Amino acid sequence: MKNPLYTLKSGSMVENYQINRVLGVGGFGITYQAHDLNLDMAVAIKEYFPHGLAVREADGKQVGAKSKKDEHVYEYGLQRFLDEARILAQFKNQSIVRVSRYVENHGTGYIIMEYEEGVPLSRYLMRCKKLTEVEIKNVFRPILRGLTHVHDKEFLHRDVKPSNIYLRKKGLPVLLDFGAARQALNQHGRSVTNLGTHGYAPIEQFTTQERQGPWSDIYGVGATIYHCMAGSAPMTALDRVSALHGGRKDPMHSAKLMGKKKFSGELLEAVDWMLGVRPKDRPQEINEIVSVFSLTSNEHKTILSDTDVDWDAELIAQAERHLAKYLGPLAQTLVKQSMSKSTSIEDLYRILGSHIDITEERDLFLRSIQASSSLTSKIKKTKGHAIRNKSISEQKTIVSPRVSDNMIKIMEEQLASQIGPLAVMLVKQAVKSGANIESIIDILCEELPTEEDRNQFRQQCVF
Repeated sequence: MKNPLYTLKSGSMVENYQINRVLGVGGFGITYQAHDLNLDMAVAIKEYFPHGLAVREADGKQVGAKSKKDEHVYEYGLQRFLDEARILAQFKNQSIVRVSRYVENHGTGYIIMEYEEGVPLSRYLMRCKKLTEVEIKNVFRPILRGLTHVHDKEFLHRDVKPSNIYLRKKGLPVLLDFGAARQALNQHGRSVTNLGTHGYAPIEQFTTQERQGPWSDIYGVGATIYHCMAGSAPMTALDRVSALHGGRKDPMHSAKLMGKKKFSGELLEAVDWMLGVRPKDRPQEINEIVSVFSLTSNEHKTILSDTDVDWDAELIAQAERHLAKYLGPLAQTLVKQSMSKSTSIEDLYRILGSHIDITEERDLFLRSIQASSSLTSKIKKTKGHAIRNKSISEQKTIVSPRVSDNMIKIMEEQLASQIGPLAVMLVKQAVKSGANIESIIDILCEELPTEEDRNQFRQQCVF
């Protein structure tokens, strides 16, 4: 019998490290927050667990290849995982994750790293959706400096994206999870994950026709900044290249168009340059664009407030699994949308439960969630977004009586024409949060990628 949850349980031991909770799950490994019993300190531990190749045994600890034919590739990947630990151990830059030890146990490997309180940029963006220009510069200037250190040693990161940038509560942001081992495993002949993450990876990571270099990581940084500006990742490089090869124009909205009047022209031009489809169309070295990220004032070590804490990754996963029983594949998207309006795990569950129309099933959902979690992970408000600190009951009281059913129907139809079936859910949430029709339209416009799309939506919703 295998463990369907894949992750080590809280309280499990890896030598002298006691697992506390899951921080994140990726295609190549699982990251935990743990306690070093010898030194009495918190650590982060990354476990080698390539999705599609590995399986955890019934004892909840032992890991091995999924089948006999996978054993050779599994062992090869495990050695590359050790190589990744050795590479990371060479870096002493404060914006690169620091490795203190490597452990082989339970048939797999564990990279022991420093742990500090903070939030992955990906989950921070779930709550605030976008960053200001000052916040972008505060995050990405140290990240670019860290990458310069990596490139100077002739290494590449190969997987720059929001989930691999960690915002410390005290100190500079840090770059996590190098993709070197992942890349080696794919090149060995068994693709256990994509060579790159769609939306953030340049075309050369999906083909052997183009050489990779610092310009490849620069694309990933540019795509991550684009996400921070637009609220979503740019179009995948594969689709962009396909359009250009077909004689069509680049289908991705440029940063200059998307961020007009919101960000400086200098920053927008830099992002568009970083996102050049062909490697030769991008900066070849980081020093060509790093000056754009200078700040003359308001420069801080972190963009987090004192009250910002991270969501518990396991509680999020539990919510997605339980809700999927009722709503199917929409559950994951709905959880992410609802997180932006929640101030605690309890609030999140109540919001999610409101989308289950049958009372008995809604009560069953809430009971099943409460039974599988301690409901102790609190999420404080994100600075600059006061609506997120309101309780659910308070949000409901500010619905404007001037918003008629006909208005709601029109907004749903017009939004659906641009983003599809998610429109109904988004309009429902916006009506709960908006004080009047103007503020509701403003909220919905945030879901659209370009100013042109937003203007079109506003024109269609003139009441």
